[in-house]
Amino acid sequence: MNRTLKRVLGLAGSAVLGLAGAVTFASAAQAHHVEITGYSECTDDGWTVTWEATDWNSQNLGAGVVTALSAELEGDLQVGASLPHPSTGEVITGTQTLSLDQATAELKIDAEWPNGQEGSGTGVVSQPEGGCEAPEEPTPEVEAGGYSDCFGVFVYGDNYNPEALAEFTFDPSNGDAVSYTPEVDEGAWEYFLLDDPETGLTVDILVDGELYTTIEWVDNPLCHYVTAEADCDGLNFTISVPEDGEETTFYFYTSYDESETVEVVAPGESKTITVPAQNNEEFSVFYWVETQKDSVYGEVPWTPCPPEETPSESPSPKPELPKTGSSLSIMIGSAAALIVAAGVIFFLMRRRRAAQDW
Repeated sequence: MNRTLKRVLGLAGSAVLGLAGAVTFASAAQAHHVEITGYSECTDDGWTVTWEATDWNSQNLGAGVVTALSAELEGDLQVGASLPHPSTGEVITGTQTLSLDQATAELKIDAEWPNGQEGSGTGVVSQPEGGCEAPEEPTPEVEAGGYSDCFGVFVYGDNYNPEALAEFTFDPSNGDAVSYTPEVDEGAWEYFLLDDPETGLTVDILVDGELYTTIEWVDNPLCHYVTAEADCDGLNFTISVPEDGEETTFYFYTSYDESETVEVVAPGESKTITVPAQNNEEFSVFYWVETQKDSVYGEVPWTPCPPEETPSESPSPKPELPKTGSSLSIMIGSAAALIVAAGVIFFLMRRRRAAQDW
């Protein structure tokens, strides 16, 4: 039952119980007694009764004064308090706090009047209809997942309940597991590099020690659309699309400026892109390969040729990067940059998710 509805029903039902108890227990005296009404309400860790008390409908006897209470209360209803006459419309109140294992609450109030007479009143109130329930322990609210790119597996974990933070463990098939307990809106992520395409790579994501999901590396065909060669002047890229492929867009960016090179390649075609070095300084080229259905990204670093120690009559061979279909060996040699790039993409993904939720 809805807790709010339960509390409303409890107020109505308990008021009747409290009033009935006061009248029943006071009926024997028929005079010099205390009128009591109680209202019960569930709380987060128990329940409370708000007791209201007035004098009996006496005639010109003066107000009765409370001399004893059978339970500890908070509020104005205390020993020494004067009982208001019913005709004033006023009451004095006190709140009694009870635990969940107490099904009923009982209060006896003793009072004395100016004429020396003594009397009392007793009220009995039950928990609201249906009873009160213990609060549910907070449980973690999480999101975790990941994806495979050309060179490894990226995984992430997010906490959404600040009262119950979960621990995320990322356990790769080719190395040691790492664990994080991120704060809400902080997030945790890791990027695991592929050692060997033949053996593959999987990463288990555990939440508080229980397997949540597994992300597996997949050899995306788009990874084979780019190859790179290095010489002493810079980097040369060959971009191609197989005849059975679809029109593909290639984006290239360099680490030394903000320029963008965009090439669209039709199925069965190839193009060459040359990126020259500047001032013979190290740099990297970042690329993004995109079709209507999928996309991959990567980075290729370039380092200057070593200076020649002695003149040579014959030209020195130019250093070349291996002509692999995916430039995988190039990328693994740039692990730190890959991890940084993965982190940037992670935060962009989180921002995109936040915008969608909004």
